[in-house]
Amino acid sequence: MMSALNICLISTQCDGYISSTLRSFVAMNTNFTVLSYLPLREGHSDDTLSNTKSYPRAVVSDIVEMLKNASISLKRYPNIEEMREKTKRKLQKFKKHLETGCMHLSKRGKRKGINLYFTAVFGEMTQKIAIWNSTTSKQFHVYQRKIHPNITYMFPLKGRRVKVVSILEKPFTMYKDDYEKRYGNDRFRGFAVDLMDVVSKRLGFEYDLYLVGDGNFGAKMDNGDWNGMIGEVLAGNATMTVSPLSINSQREEAVDFTKPFMTRYISVIMKKTKLETSYFEFLNPLSPPVWICTFGAFIVVSVILYFLEKLGMRNTDASPNTVPGRILTSAWWFFALILISSYTANLAAFLTVKKINTPIKTISDLPKQTKIKYGTVKNSGVMAFFKNTKIETFAKMWVQMAELDPESMVSTTTEGFHKVKEGNYAFFWDTTVSRYKSIEDCELTEIGPRFDPKGFGIAVPPGATYREDLSMVILNLSDTGKLHELESRWWNNRMCPDMNKASAVETSELQFENVAGVFFLLVTGILVAGVVCLIEYCSGQVMHLGKENRTRRNKSNYI
Repeated sequence: MMSALNICLISTQCDGYISSTLRSFVAMNTNFTVLSYLPLREGHSDDTLSNTKSYPRAVVSDIVEMLKNASISLKRYPNIEEMREKTKRKLQKFKKHLETGCMHLSKRGKRKGINLYFTAVFGEMTQKIAIWNSTTSKQFHVYQRKIHPNITYMFPLKGRRVKVVSILEKPFTMYKDDYEKRYGNDRFRGFAVDLMDVVSKRLGFEYDLYLVGDGNFGAKMDNGDWNGMIGEVLAGNATMTVSPLSINSQREEAVDFTKPFMTRYISVIMKKTKLETSYFEFLNPLSPPVWICTFGAFIVVSVILYFLEKLGMRNTDASPNTVPGRILTSAWWFFALILISSYTANLAAFLTVKKINTPIKTISDLPKQTKIKYGTVKNSGVMAFFKNTKIETFAKMWVQMAELDPESMVSTTTEGFHKVKEGNYAFFWDTTVSRYKSIEDCELTEIGPRFDPKGFGIAVPPGATYREDLSMVILNLSDTGKLHELESRWWNNRMCPDMNKASAVETSELQFENVAGVFFLLVTGILVAGVVCLIEYCSGQVMHLGKENRTRRNKSNYI
């Protein structure tokens, strides 16, 4: 097909056949490259084909123009040989840009500087690719590829093998443990890989997955070019992306996106505060003032009860005998019952239920403090949100991150999570990734509330018709529950307890550190009792010896 078309375009026997031939291929919605001696105009193929010139006619026109400039008078040069030499010299000196290009002959009479034009035809549009010149030192001149947002690129996926770009991001795209021993797509695993496997089978195409070289998602640089995966698609290196690439207005101006296959929010992930244990945790259910008041009430009631019994019955036995003493004792029992019940309920909660206790309860607490730094990935969708937001709280955070403390910004998510593990750092990132990290690593926790909902989509070149095919497959996967099944495979295997919830399932058994204080009190009581017993025993012995001595003296005096 290609060779036949190219031969037709450079042949001198195809006059009047160029337009019809090109239109036949355009009608088939195929993409191809045209090689021609004459340049084709860029733009809509109808305009290009209607203005396509006949190469033989252009050659004849150029020859006539050249001979006209080289014509001489026969009367002035009656000698044929002399006239031939004069004409030859004039033709060699002739140099002018005509319909077929620059018309210039060598000393041997051969044309110099012949151009061959390479023109891409895709669907209904044409675009110059390169020019080949026969005499220049750099024979090929390649034009920079143009991506027009309003152009439709005909490129059927079925039966093709395409390039798909992604980025390392758990759990979307990850290396397998033994990836060094594997090749091609078999090196990768993750949600994005599973999704592309299903989509490619539904649409009947094969793909080669590769990672973006600069490690960026895609942001517009100062010179107007795009980096990351967006840049790969615009440069024609990749047919599509499959990654947690969020859809925003700036990216939508550069590329086209399919229907979202997942919705993401932004949240903060931090390292959990280490749970501090104390030997005297049994004192935690009551505050120090309550303990002081309790012991004060015990002393006051004991003294009052003593005097009531002493004055009423002149009796200080263990059980009160007077009516006032019994009333006071009943009041003390009721007081003790309420206090013990409250203490027991709080003690159970303090010793058995573990709840996270972080200095940052919500995202709004971050700008109110200076100890914990916070940031996100440079040139990412999250950074774009903070940079363009009009919300006061997030605008203050952006000033802190970008201007006051630029070191808090990181280049990759791996670097961000590493800083979180080191402590005193809060990382703003997609909830899908943060949730997976908190499931994978029990030392990390996600803090809300979540904000800025956006969709993850597959990016394709602007105007690509296969975007609709990809979108229909994604919608079908969502309707049939296949997308939910893929998500459950990577996000529902929770290995760590949710420390933000307090339930019977997430309680833990008491450790010795939690109740050691009670044993310390018991041991202290035993020791105090032993010391008191020893003192009583010694004092008793002393008193007994003194009594025996007095008895002996009395007997001796009596005798």
